[in-house]
Parts: sequence; C-alpha cells; structure tokens
Amino acid sequence: MKEVLAGLSPARVWHYFEEISRIPRGSGNEKAIADYLESFGKQHGFKTYRDAIHNVFIRKPASAGCEDKAPLLLQGHTDMVCEKNADVCHDFLTDPIHLVVKDGWVMAEGTTLGADNGMAVAYMLAALEDNSLKHPTLECLFTVQEETGLDGAKAFDGAQISARRMLNLDCGGEGTVTVSCAGGMRIDLAREMSMLPFSGQALRIFVRGLAGGHSGGQIKQYLGNANKIMGRVLAELGEVCIADICGGSKDNAIPRECEAYVSVPCAQSAKEKIAEIELKIKGELGEADRNFNILAETVQAPEKMASPEDSRRLWQLICLAFNGVLAMSHSIEGLVDASCNMGVIKMEGNTVYVCFSPRAGIESLNDETKMRLHILAEAMGFDFYCRSRYPGWTYVKESALRELVQKIYHDQTGKEMKVQAVHGGLECGILVSKVPGMDAVAIGADSEGEHSPDEKVNIASVERTWKLICAVIEGCAE
Repeated sequence: MKEVLAGLSPARVWHYFEEISRIPRGSGNEKAIADYLESFGKQHGFKTYRDAIHNVFIRKPASAGCEDKAPLLLQGHTDMVCEKNADVCHDFLTDPIHLVVKDGWVMAEGTTLGADNGMAVAYMLAALEDNSLKHPTLECLFTVQEETGLDGAKAFDGAQISARRMLNLDCGGEGTVTVSCAGGMRIDLAREMSMLPFSGQALRIFVRGLAGGHSGGQIKQYLGNANKIMGRVLAELGEVCIADICGGSKDNAIPRECEAYVSVPCAQSAKEKIAEIELKIKGELGEADRNFNILAETVQAPEKMASPEDSRRLWQLICLAFNGVLAMSHSIEGLVDASCNMGVIKMEGNTVYVCFSPRAGIESLNDETKMRLHILAEAMGFDFYCRSRYPGWTYVKESALRELVQKIYHDQTGKEMKVQAVHGGLECGILVSKVPGMDAVAIGADSEGEHSPDEKVNIASVERTWKLICAVIEGCAE
C-alpha cells in the first residue's frame, strides 16, 4: 500500500501514525491495535503487559548510565471517535482511515482522522524505537475506551507503573502545558414508545451541515447542536408523530446531523413551516455553521409511528433538556466550569434514547447536572441511567515536571509556555489517583476539528512537538 505520509518529518512518527491508521480502532474495538502494540513490544524485546480489555503497557530499560534516574511514563489512548459525513461510505469496523496531506495539514477523507489520540501512539512508538535518545526507564501506557468514559484508565492496574512522572500526550495545542481538566459522566434517558399503525402524510426531516466538534474543548463556541435543532423543529410543527429519529453517534461529540421520519397532517404545509424555521435558525448560528440547512421531503410511509402522547413527550424533553455551557469559572478567565452535550438520540426497536455528556471542573456541579436530568426524566416519563463517571484532575501548585517542560520549551523557542486548565476530560485525573505522588502534565501538537470529519493535525507543529518530547525525555535523564 502506498504511504501517503512518506516524506513528512519526523519520519518515524508519521510512519507509525500511518500504520495505525490502517487499523480500525473505534472505542471498544481496540483488540487489533493492541495486537499490533503487543507485537511491537515483544519484537523489540521490551517488557510488555496487556490486560483483559486491551490496555497495553510497555517498559523500556534506561539507556546506559541512566539506570539510577527516576522513570518517566508517556501516556495516550489508542481509541478514536468514529464520525463521518453522511455521503461518505466508510465502515469503521473494517476500513482503514484514508489519509490526505493538504496545505500543511494531515486530515482524512470525510471521516475523523484519529489524531486524537493516534498522535500519542505514534510518538510513543517512535520514542521506544529510538536508541539514540538518552533516557531513564521509559514506561508507555496505551489505554482504551477513553472516548466513551475513560474506561481503560479506570480498569488499568496502577501497580504496573513504577514512574512518578507522567507526560500525557493527549492535549495541546503547541506552546501550552495542561495541568488540570474537568470530570464527567454519561447519562442516558430512555422511554419505551407506544407504537401505532402509521397514519397521515410521511415526511423525512434532515438537519445537516453543522460543524460539530468536541463537546469539551469546543462547547463554549456555541456551535449548533443538530439534536436540539430537531427538537425545536418538531415542537414548532406541533402536530407530529415520530416514526424514527437518529441524531449524533457519540455523546461526547457535538452532533452535526439529525434525521427524523414523522407523520404530519399536511406535508406541504409542514415543508413551508420548516423553511421558515430554517431561515430563523440560520440567522442565529455563527460562521462555523454556515452550511446548515434542513431537508424536508415527502417519503413512503413506514409501518408504524409513536403515539401522539409519546411523540410529544419526546420533543418536549429534547427542547427542555439543557445543552451547552452551564457555568463559567470564577477563578480562571475563559474556562468553562460546567456543561452538558446532548450527543445522541436514537430509536432501538420501540425504545428511544437521549444520551448526554455532562462535564464539570467542580464535582458538585456534575452532581447538580445529574440531579436536574434525573428530575427532567421523571417529569417526562423517561428512565434515567448514569454511567462511566470519571474524576477531574486537580491543579498542583508545585510540579518539577511542569517546570522542566516549560524551561525546555523556552530554550527551544524563546517563548513562554502557556499553562492551561481544560474543560475536556483527560485520563490524568484517574492515573494520578491510582499512583500516589505522580507528577503529571499534558502536551500535544496543534490540531483542529476533533471528534468531527474536519479533524486535522498540523505537520510542522507535530515536528516541533516531537522535538519537545525528545528533549523532555532526555531532560529526565539528567
């Protein structure tokens, strides 16, 4: 197979990124990438540990003369968010990611790229392979199921880790060092719908063309949420019965599209009303969502539809459920303290699910969001489920590793490194709690559009970040 990234620098980092891009690795489907990593570790003679859910841990002995230096842990996750444009034919269970190089960026053809967090995997493999680096004992932890609740980090046996310094490679951009993150959870609301024989005129409503994005890092950009917009459309139509509805595919990604098949008294009147709604919403959205539109077309009637009462309860819940920024930080300017993303709506059989990803930097705010969604579920007749809760990562005032990273960055660039807290979830909080005394920071290259088909990573930034990683590894051997 032709290497699309051949010729890019650093060569071995891009080599490994291209190799893993050929391996399907959506969350929960990490066996094949774990096979690859385990084989890599054993082929190089490194101590390699793999657990039951396919976390992989590789330890490389210190280089000569550095045996007495404290170990360093590099960490990232192997899974990726699987999103694609509606017109793209791609099976994330079997198909490789089709890479493209354009204008100084690496991206994919109509799908997520998987740089989040495939770049960390590539960095770690290149570092493990590089015998020219002077280094302490290197421990590399490749976790799974990060995108669905940080479940790999939760399950990993912290006793395997001897390092008390951790460089997480899952957060950028370039020139920033991350020192704190939000905690979160997944919440599902479910209701079994009473189904009736279809009557009325059948209409397909398709909300599309939104930018989408990461529900942590991009939630404060107030991007359009296709599920919320669909709820508004159905509410304004009023007299609708829902035969099927599907919006978003990941609860931690801002949904770009939502599709519903409904019964209306008059399809033509409904189309005219939808055109009016579309015009209003276009005036409310920002430049990032400039391609937004709503398709409304008459279709062949399905066999069944939800009852008027159950349909009403669904669109009322969608409209009432809070989405977006809930609170801003009082102590860090511009930092979101609490948010909630309505990431997925789907029907499976006769049951409809509405799935949320709440986040907060303060645990009590996550408790409040959970309580409010529970109250809403009870009021609207939905069952409530909470899963995959994970802790935040608390800022530590004194950090020798942070000071080292900042010094090296300044020496390399002449610039001061920005210290940041982020609203997205990172595995640092979990791993720090598993390994007492762990000094952790997170860095990464410049990228855009995470969790959407617009995801891309900057080539020059990857090279500069690689040089920083190498210098930090060597700095830990001093």
